Amino acid sequence: MSELIETDAGGPRFIHVDAKPDHLASLARGKPVSALAELVWNALDADADRVRIGVTDNDLGNPVSIEVVDNGLGITFEDAERTFGSLGGSWKREHRVTARSNKKMHGRNGKGRFKAFALGHEVVWDSVYLGNNDTPLHFVISGRSDRLQDFEIGKVRSAPMSRSRGTRVRIDSLPEPFGVLSSDGSANRQLAETFALYLRNYPATEIIYRGERIDPASVQKSHETVRLPAFIAADGSEITAVLDIVEWSFSKKERRICLCDSEGFALHEVEAGVRPGTEFNFTAYIRSDYIAKLNHDNGLALDELDPDLRRLAESARGALRSHFRRRKAEAASELVQQWKDEGVYPFTGDAAGSLETARREVFDICALNVHQYLDSFREGRPKDRQFTLRMLKAALDENPESLKRILSDVLELPKEKQTELADLLQYTTLSSIIEASKMVADRLQFLTGFQELLFRPDTKKSLRERTQLHRMLENETWLFGEEYLLTSSDENLNTVLRKHLAKLRPPEKGTRRRAAPVVRDDGTQAVIDLLLAREVPAYAQTRREFLVVELKRPSQKIDLEVASQIQSYALTVASDERFDVRNTHWTFIAISNEMSPEAARTVRQQGKPYGFFHQEDNLRIGLATWAEVIAASRARLEAFRSRLDYTATTDQGVALLHSKYARYLPESFLPQQVDPSTA
Repeated sequence: MSELIETDAGGPRFIHVDAKPDHLASLARGKPVSALAELVWNALDADADRVRIGVTDNDLGNPVSIEVVDNGLGITFEDAERTFGSLGGSWKREHRVTARSNKKMHGRNGKGRFKAFALGHEVVWDSVYLGNNDTPLHFVISGRSDRLQDFEIGKVRSAPMSRSRGTRVRIDSLPEPFGVLSSDGSANRQLAETFALYLRNYPATEIIYRGERIDPASVQKSHETVRLPAFIAADGSEITAVLDIVEWSFSKKERRICLCDSEGFALHEVEAGVRPGTEFNFTAYIRSDYIAKLNHDNGLALDELDPDLRRLAESARGALRSHFRRRKAEAASELVQQWKDEGVYPFTGDAAGSLETARREVFDICALNVHQYLDSFREGRPKDRQFTLRMLKAALDENPESLKRILSDVLELPKEKQTELADLLQYTTLSSIIEASKMVADRLQFLTGFQELLFRPDTKKSLRERTQLHRMLENETWLFGEEYLLTSSDENLNTVLRKHLAKLRPPEKGTRRRAAPVVRDDGTQAVIDLLLAREVPAYAQTRREFLVVELKRPSQKIDLEVASQIQSYALTVASDERFDVRNTHWTFIAISNEMSPEAARTVRQQGKPYGFFHQEDNLRIGLATWAEVIAASRARLEAFRSRLDYTATTDQGVALLHSKYARYLPESFLPQQVDPSTA
């Protein structure tokens, strides 16, 4: 990015960042602790070995200002103009390590300073650095969230005697209370997660939050490092990685996998997708040069679209499952010895081979859950325990996976959750609960697999709208809203109208309706891809609403010609005299992967709903991309997804499409044979 610098003789300098305001605004958004971490990274990259984070609270205990102070090299006046006047050209790209301490550097994109505005509307950078002849110099940079394109750089003066070299960042006018940053918030624990590997590599570095040093080791229960299997990437290069599994002594809701460079710098996060049980609170860190390369190429944010990164993440998840299975078995070992002493343990002797060892580990985990949550088992007679353990062993031998999941999930429920489940079963059946949960999980898997089908380069080119895409969507109309039901698919418009006209306006008794064709202005008949309908009860007469979806193959971009086509379809319907315009409402929409800039402008007009370029009382015509439709569907499912604590992986989504719609999928999307030697 270029910069424009205006100078007032003898006064401050004003720097203008030549970037679009909405882009800068997107950089200035983020979670409070993530934004705070960016400021700490900036300090560490400036060679600081001590960073102090101070938070000032009001009388109600809510944070009102934040100050981040470091003892680094400070921002020089010359660097300030270059750093604050540009975007994406960070000086850090030219340096891999810090100048004074030779520590690995984190940031390279020159965007971290904007994250400060996610914390407050007013930000001041107060810098002391050494000028010529090691003279301490001092100046101030200030900015506001309502003017992200402009920074003011004050005059350089001699530094006060009380100031040492380094930078102070002060943030005022916080937009909300930020409870996570309060004295009893979880910011200190989240910072420990973020900087765990860095502080392990550089133990002399201090990060102090609200007067207390961030010490990840003090809140860690364990730290294990696992080398993941190497594999060959799509470009022929070898990908190697190491997985660090850190278990914490504090409770945390989110289980994350941090994607890091080889030094442990967290560059991106994905959901862990592993549920080992409520007794395990962990964060996993994948360290790999491949992740650093993706980050350098701005490809990390598209993690689900990179097959090699997906394979790396799935390998890490497999290692996590093995780790926690072993950890649970270790926790059960003392109890197992007690059962052996009582003579109630159903296995005898040592395990013969790895298969038998794994079998016993699964049994021990399930038996431990029974012991923890069933008072009658724990406090009963040894003979009763022996009978229960033998039954458990028999059930595991017959159907191990199902029993393991049922026991580990149901028996791990806290008492209050068990009560809630019992109350719920008074109003519905367990099978209905399972069916509803499975429906949500299936839809999440479908969305993930469908997104992969639409946007993967090879299938995007070969996917056909009528014989493939269209046939799958006939059974997935919930994508367009739960209120609609499919009524017609891939039929001539005249056929559709004949089918529905009897409902819309019944013929008079003793008369026959003339089947007049419905044609467009050019005399051709339109074909409707998907017609969805719903009825809305109203006074005196039922209101009927129809949604017509015009599907385009993923490789065809929606442009003005497509907009004209869908408008032609829609106006044909709206002008037909057989419809009761007061009680019949139509929505026509064309959907594909991409939209031309010209077409996009037509659906972003002032005074019209977003996504629609034509609106009348009974007719709306619009355009949409699949990304928007999928995002809207995910948003509707988010409340259920968060409660289920479930994230569908791409592999699960693709597997669902294979099981339900194999005959409609392009050949390039069908399962490929994998060489076991490379798996």
